[in-house]
Amino acid sequence: MQQIIQDFFETYHIPQSAGFIIAVSGGADSITLLHLFKYLNLNIIALHCNFGLRGKESNMDEQFVKRFCDLYGIPLSVRKFQTTLYAEEKGISIEMAARELRYEWFREMKNKKKMDYIVTAHHADDLAETIFINLCRGTGLKGLTGIKPVNGDLLRPLLSCSRTEILTYIEQQQLGFRTDSTNSSLKFVRNKIRHKIIPVCKEINPAFLNIIRENCETLKETEEIYTYGIEKLKKEVCEYKNGETLIHIQKTLETPAPYTLLYEILKPAGFNKTQIRDILNSSRSTPGKKFMSGMFTLTKERNYWRLSDSGPVPFTSFEIEQEGDYEINGILYRFELISSSAGFQIPADPAIACLDADKAPFPLRIRSWEKGDRFCPLGMKKLQKKLSDFFTDLKFSTKQKKECLLLTSANQIAWVIGYRIDDRFKTNPFTQRILKIYPLL
Repeated sequence: MQQIIQDFFETYHIPQSAGFIIAVSGGADSITLLHLFKYLNLNIIALHCNFGLRGKESNMDEQFVKRFCDLYGIPLSVRKFQTTLYAEEKGISIEMAARELRYEWFREMKNKKKMDYIVTAHHADDLAETIFINLCRGTGLKGLTGIKPVNGDLLRPLLSCSRTEILTYIEQQQLGFRTDSTNSSLKFVRNKIRHKIIPVCKEINPAFLNIIRENCETLKETEEIYTYGIEKLKKEVCEYKNGETLIHIQKTLETPAPYTLLYEILKPAGFNKTQIRDILNSSRSTPGKKFMSGMFTLTKERNYWRLSDSGPVPFTSFEIEQEGDYEINGILYRFELISSSAGFQIPADPAIACLDADKAPFPLRIRSWEKGDRFCPLGMKKLQKKLSDFFTDLKFSTKQKKECLLLTSANQIAWVIGYRIDDRFKTNPFTQRILKIYPLL
């Protein structure tokens, strides 16, 4: 197994003198990864996330990782997260919330500790499971390439190892590990694939994991050829004038795959597959037909489809000077001061904000978001995030980005209205007054 790590470094030109952040859950795969990196005497720091999702079991995982790192003299940092609250505030799944939280923290620690890489213990079984998940949800070429061994500063050196090989290494080295009890629950899609589909595939072909890995390598190169071809065709059919894109209709129709090319051109502008089919079908129609997508308008002309910016939605910022009802983006919101009490429950609805009133005194201001805006999403404490990255995480359409408004206090974002409050304005056990902001339905 040590040779697998060394071969990985050689293949991807990773210097062994670099600094490595090792993500350690306490499971067999991450313990194997940590043990291998320690055995090779590399410069490592272990990070463990306690998501608090399994009560005592989560705390026992944390204690196990602490004992393991103490035994081997490995520096360790642990962070506990309010994962469920984060997921509710953001309107995403627990799995996605945990992923966002851990990678935000990993990058924070990488910068803080001046390390070079983040290393995770994804292995060949994970690769196969991910491809099946992508297939079930619908995917293009990119989704079929699976998990990349190297993605920027993120390394996955165990992708060539199966779960069986990892467990064999654990047994040979007499290493303990923790088992996540939720891994056996079939209510999760990944577990259904892991326990129901993958075993059948291995039964059909014992070399199934190797086949998957080889196919991924082939498809990665296929994707590169595809991207190269699309970019070349874009140059042939598109002209750029005065901030507009002119897509030559006849040249597009003469390409080997007109729909696919048009999809790659228009998807970044927010057009969906149905719209793009309709646009393609409009090629013989009378000029003047328009298609709308958030901030963009596509107009069918005689020889071109003209893609232009629809322009911003006008919005004038205004102040909230006191309690009362105010119209925001066509919705009537009530700003109400209430006394904090032991029985008060903060609603999980992201359309409702509960702020510490002493941290967000009147007057408050409502304004549109601006390039460069940053805030500290609830659950991430003092870690700031670009608002543009926050929109990307939520997969905002262009229209959603354009219409998003902010509630600010002393020029700090207190609430991305309808989506997430800033961690600095949240209530705590010492909060005496709560500013509750909610829509009047």
